[in-house]
Amino acid sequence: MEKIFLFGAGGHAKALISVIEEEGRYEPSFLIDDDPRLNSQSVLGYPVVGAREELAQAARSREIKKGIVAIGDNRHRLLVAQWLCEKGFQLVKAVHPTAYLARRVAIGDGSALMAGVVINPDTSVGTCAIINTSASVDHDCTLADGVHVAPGCRICGGVTVGRGAFIGAGAIVTPGRTIGRNAVVGAGSVVLADVADGVRAAGNPCRPLSV
Repeated sequence: MEKIFLFGAGGHAKALISVIEEEGRYEPSFLIDDDPRLNSQSVLGYPVVGAREELAQAARSREIKKGIVAIGDNRHRLLVAQWLCEKGFQLVKAVHPTAYLARRVAIGDGSALMAGVVINPDTSVGTCAIINTSASVDHDCTLADGVHVAPGCRICGGVTVGRGAFIGAGAIVTPGRTIGRNAVVGAGSVVLADVADGVRAAGNPCRPLSV
């Protein structure tokens, strides 16, 4: 198996390591995290070797050129992914063996599909997205870069989700809706109308939250 690194050593890293181990395509070698409190710690037995300043040396000494960003926050994940690409690293995707991908499904580099995910035909998922445990995305959907679909979500057919949007656990997005860039849909919400860019919305039916 080809060895890779993970950038990020928090809770999402644990989930992602599990996916990578189960998939059996790559072997985690080490983790990088900018939080100095995590330096010299380990995550599920894999060492945290330092912050981004240590990445180049750690990767070179192990002849590793590929990695994945293990950060839950959408904006931070996209920024780190951009930095890694600028440094010449290649992003890999991680797909749990129990995830079901139908025909004509496209998954971007750096994205993670957790256990029990279902993605139906003619759907595209951008780079560095997270489709979390037991979420489903139906036919003809478009999910942009950096989207996070939380556990148990149900996204119906023909939905568009903008860059960096977050859809909370157990939310339902009805057919043909659009979730804007950097929008946030609260857990358990039922989305019956479009959610504009940058809007935080929740409820059944889902409505914008007052600031």
